[in-house]
Amino acid sequence: MANEIAITARDLGKVFRVYPDPRSRIVEWVTRGKVKRHTEKWALRGVSFDVPKGSALGVVGSNGAGKSTLLKIMSGTTLPTTGHFEVRGRLGSLLELGAGFHGDFSGKDNIFMNAAIMGIPKREVKERFSELAEFAELGDYLMMPVRTYSSGMTMRLAFATALLAHPDILILDEVLAVGDAYFQKKCMDRIRKIRESGTSVLFVSHSIYHIRHICDAAIWLHQGQQMDSGDPTKITDEYVNFTMAQSSGQASQAGATETPDLALPHLGPIKITRAGETTETLEFRSGEFADIHVSYVNPSGRGRHHVGVIVNRNDDLMIFSTRSSDHGCALQGKEASLVVRVPLSFTAGEFYISGYLLDESCDHILDQRLAWSRFKVNYTGMEKGVILADVKWLAPEAQPR
Repeated sequence: MANEIAITARDLGKVFRVYPDPRSRIVEWVTRGKVKRHTEKWALRGVSFDVPKGSALGVVGSNGAGKSTLLKIMSGTTLPTTGHFEVRGRLGSLLELGAGFHGDFSGKDNIFMNAAIMGIPKREVKERFSELAEFAELGDYLMMPVRTYSSGMTMRLAFATALLAHPDILILDEVLAVGDAYFQKKCMDRIRKIRESGTSVLFVSHSIYHIRHICDAAIWLHQGQQMDSGDPTKITDEYVNFTMAQSSGQASQAGATETPDLALPHLGPIKITRAGETTETLEFRSGEFADIHVSYVNPSGRGRHHVGVIVNRNDDLMIFSTRSSDHGCALQGKEASLVVRVPLSFTAGEFYISGYLLDESCDHILDQRLAWSRFKVNYTGMEKGVILADVKWLAPEAQPR
């Protein structure tokens, strides 16, 4: 199954015509295109990828990046302008919250109506209705008009309905963006189960956590173009770093991801080694000391600056943070570096380091490197949790009076 491809896309592009007013469209039609009144907007350009059967591909990007356009092409609701794609198997999609629901019909009626559209016999829906109702957990609201539903309730109904067809390929667009944490977990568990059954998933989300935990690979879109593709952790790191650089004015509109303005002070590479070693190390034993190396470049040479470091576990749980200002250290001059020595009193896990360059007051972030370096800690003990606390057990007679 791993060598079989469920979705193939090659050089996909989609261009839309933008007219300044309705009259301009009529002028073009009357003149048979001799008078041009429209401009062209490429919503998607040069996108290529493969999705093996049984795997999940995540799609990340900011609003307007072309993610929804890509999914609409994949689901057949719009045609590409350039390139080609192939979908092998029965397709199920959930593109827009509540799309295809009639507001005046009850939730139950909408389930049967959508099943009929998908060609699913009414008898089969009746047999599975209790299963769907149990999953959606809408109770008596299933018998009420959908227009009375909240966005979270609509998502519950839409997700349950999307699974009616037992699709070979499931396309999901921000389905976990609304709803409570309990139902989001329930949806994630269901996505894992349908993947185990061999269903392929194309998943668009702004949630970095869900992309990393659901997907085997990811692609990053920016202004309609494919910036990168590969391991979901690597791709989401690049995407988050780019968006943060954009917010601080350090990324160009053309999409440069690591080119801060050299007139400004900025961080260099961040790496982690064993204490006393200078070569990069990615794997440690619990209890060892690790050195986090942070370098700094300041072309002007003016001012004093500080560095903040945050270490997170791979599921984004923050383990600890530290700032050079709290330990009497500062960065000065045109180039400088600091080393943070950390005792790794951790249980087994994978972790990542983020670095922040701060002004002297520590009120402003001048540059940052999110998830810039990763490392692994091995531990063979029986203790659970994240850290190995230095605790002491005292017998009652040994306790202070």
